[in-house]
Amino acid sequence: MKPTSQFKCFIFLMFSLQIAFLQSCKVKTEDQAGTVKENLPQEKNRVTIMTLDLKDFTSEIISNGKLAAILKAELWFKSQGIIESVNAKNGNSVSAGFIIARLQKDDFLFTLRRSETTMEKAEIDRLDALISMGYKSTGEQIPADHLKIANIRSGYIQAKIQLEEAEYELKNTELKAPFQGKIEGINQKPHERADLSKPFCTLINDSRFTIEFPLLETEIIQVQTGQKVTITPVAGVNPSTGVITEINPRIDENGLVRIKAEVTNPGGYMEGMNVKVSIKRSIPGRLVVPKEAVVLRQNREVLFRYTAGTAYWTYVEILDENEREYAVVAAEGATLQPGDTIIISNNINLAHEAEVEVE
Repeated sequence: MKPTSQFKCFIFLMFSLQIAFLQSCKVKTEDQAGTVKENLPQEKNRVTIMTLDLKDFTSEIISNGKLAAILKAELWFKSQGIIESVNAKNGNSVSAGFIIARLQKDDFLFTLRRSETTMEKAEIDRLDALISMGYKSTGEQIPADHLKIANIRSGYIQAKIQLEEAEYELKNTELKAPFQGKIEGINQKPHERADLSKPFCTLINDSRFTIEFPLLETEIIQVQTGQKVTITPVAGVNPSTGVITEINPRIDENGLVRIKAEVTNPGGYMEGMNVKVSIKRSIPGRLVVPKEAVVLRQNREVLFRYTAGTAYWTYVEILDENEREYAVVAAEGATLQPGDTIIISNNINLAHEAEVEVE
């Protein structure tokens, strides 16, 4: 049976009412969301502040270097031979004159006795030569030319040199410490032949060290000999204070100047240790801010002044810096003076004239 025209009108009316109901719900939901959104308070940036004041600024130049003992020596065996004993280990402290190692002496003693015998014979032959010239003993006043002839004929001079050489070789069988220090670099062992191509060990007096470090040519005007420096080993050993002793009067191809300083070992310093070198000087009458207060905007340094809940950015120029602070001055066209309040935290994303709240 076909639907009547009245039934069709009823169906159309119900469909229209349903669409109208859905649209009204959507509008109501959007209106409610808008109302909620409008009612949410805008969260302000929470910042910390400080008041600017003129004060002394500690300028600091940072560099890096290595410790090198002021008194250090490579010790060599001067005579060929077999090592008899090694009396120290790497890291041992020894006093001046301590016998670090010895060579076997048998061959050297034999050479010495032979040289002594040769010397005795040469003395007898020299006396015979002088007697033949009419002298009774070597104790007489003998002219130099007669004595020279007797020495040559008897072989006295050559025998004397050989004896001195034998005594020297025997003396060098003992490797002694020339000063107090610590032993480093022993690699040879007893019963081995001494290797004369390299030092037997190195003796290091670690009571004082020198540090060589580079500075930029723009920084050299700030340093002078006698100026104090702070030495901080990267190994965590206690820092110490030293003085600049040398400024090399030449700028290298990299624009660097080599500086030397000396420092007393407070304990724990070692040859070759890496250290940070800090050179400080006090500059009076500077506006000093923490480094966190300065941010970049449009590739320029900016800090934010705080006035009645609003942040105003101010372009600045950095005059100097140390590890934690900048010395600043207002850039051309900006103003910054003692008594101004500046923002020192949560300023990374701040905009000009942003509303802020002090923590």
